[in-house]
Amino acid sequence: MIMRDLPSLDLRQLYYFLIVTEQGSISAAAAALKIAQPSLSENLSRLERKLQVPLVIRTARGIQLTEAGRLLSEHSRRIVSAAVQAVDEIRQVHNDARGTVSIGLPPSLGLLLSVPLAETIQNEFPHIRLRITEAMSGDILEWMMSERLDLGCVYEVRDGLPLSFHPLLTEQLFLVTASDNLPLGLGRDPSGMPTISGAALQSLPLALPSASHGARKVVERFARSRGLRLDIVLEIDSLPQIIVMAARASAYTILPHAAVINEVAAGLLTLVRIVDPSMIRTAYLLRKQSRPVSQASASVEQAMKMILSEMIDRFQLEATVSPTG
Repeated sequence: MIMRDLPSLDLRQLYYFLIVTEQGSISAAAAALKIAQPSLSENLSRLERKLQVPLVIRTARGIQLTEAGRLLSEHSRRIVSAAVQAVDEIRQVHNDARGTVSIGLPPSLGLLLSVPLAETIQNEFPHIRLRITEAMSGDILEWMMSERLDLGCVYEVRDGLPLSFHPLLTEQLFLVTASDNLPLGLGRDPSGMPTISGAALQSLPLALPSASHGARKVVERFARSRGLRLDIVLEIDSLPQIIVMAARASAYTILPHAAVINEVAAGLLTLVRIVDPSMIRTAYLLRKQSRPVSQASASVEQAMKMILSEMIDRFQLEATVSPTG
């Protein structure tokens, strides 16, 4: 419903008028409202001027309603009651996150996020049922389009889709190798971490996911921008198996620290910083533009960002969480 001219009524004035009618006098209403009597009288007079009709007849014993005042009193009661109900319902929606939220995560992000996210939602939002699916970016995009997922994370942005892409996590990528299979000729950064130039990656046998994988596309864009020809000896769409290949010194791979936290801590794998230039990637949070944002999905999104920030601090990951915006 579109109205050309909105009535110039103030909800507070209507509420004040309602209290006046209930109390039967301006002085009693002012006391009930805990405001000065002259201020209440001025509010009442201003309301009468807006409506261009007298609403009350002032007498020594209090006030009497005019016919217009009686009618406005009936409307005011319904308007104020509806406003209170609206505020209560909106606050209830905000405070009572519930329902099912399905989210798609790429494997490397799933390793970092899935379990702590599930535990956080279970403990802090018991009325939210979380469904987590790990898949490649292409599958996540397809499932977002068909509304099989409420939220998705991918490593590529595609134009022309009815999806919103918001940066979630930007992280450094490293050459990952078995600790006893370090390439020759490595440098060292000020912290003592081994380094390798982007150009030197061309001489190493790499195990990477297939071309349809978002993480693979990040590496390929890096190589094209530098005119590099990478030696990809194995394509495998299984992050755990890629990690095994690297740990067995069967190949090198390129991953963020988050994907191999445990293996690096155990000394099975070593991170080699890629320099000249560095290689970074950004994970984007997806939503379907036509779907309203539920309080449940908003709560899951905030929990994701909180957990990622905590993980970065705990494990000293070279990554940053994008601010809420």
